[in-house]
Amino acid sequence: MSASVANIHSETGWDALADELPMVVRVMSSPATLEELAEVVGERDLVRARRRAARLVREGVIVLRGDRYEAPARMIDTDRQEGMLTSISRYVLPHVMKLANDPTDGVAIQLDLDLDEAEQEALCVGWEKSLVDELNELSDRPAESKEPHTLIVYGTSDVPPAGPPSERMIETLRRCARQRSTPELASRALLIRYDAHIGHPAEAMKIVRRAAARMDAKAPGHRYTLVYGFCANGRIDGEGR
Repeated sequence: MSASVANIHSETGWDALADELPMVVRVMSSPATLEELAEVVGERDLVRARRRAARLVREGVIVLRGDRYEAPARMIDTDRQEGMLTSISRYVLPHVMKLANDPTDGVAIQLDLDLDEAEQEALCVGWEKSLVDELNELSDRPAESKEPHTLIVYGTSDVPPAGPPSERMIETLRRCARQRSTPELASRALLIRYDAHIGHPAEAMKIVRRAAARMDAKAPGHRYTLVYGFCANGRIDGEGR
């Protein structure tokens, strides 16, 4: 990889990334042949698989070197090119619902924090890059097999009242989405999604828990709420940050 971040901000680039995310996540894990990409998406027709991969190459989402498709960078930064409700329902809500219904299936942690408005905005702008770096390093570590996993982090200053943890996670996501769609409040709402193939999921969960513990130790309180969610993602289809 020649760069640390690939910026994909065009509408056509977003569409390609969203439509072919399983291919992209596979390539982000390690270089892959056409046959390997076809297997990930369940495409038996290699001509069609090549056409789908070529669309990603054309948009700069992946690159073709020799007979292998590779990622142009360790991370991809993109902007959604669709409505907020569509983005939330497609890319975030399924994982939040999964963790809300069965928190033992991964990591589900909600923190209430004492952050003033400036600190909330700083959190959203400079969110903990070290967590993603640690997960990236873990995903690069050799393993007998690797499976797709998803990290979801979201926060809002519109803190919901106390209640059952599962219901509160879902209500927090609703309030986060509403805040992100309100221009004067959007800078204080956080919504991150990260996908990677992980061969050591137990270690990944420890990394996420440590990140949450660091944040909780810094600023326990009640002016901001932040949710960490991490789980296996057996099928990544048309989802993305």
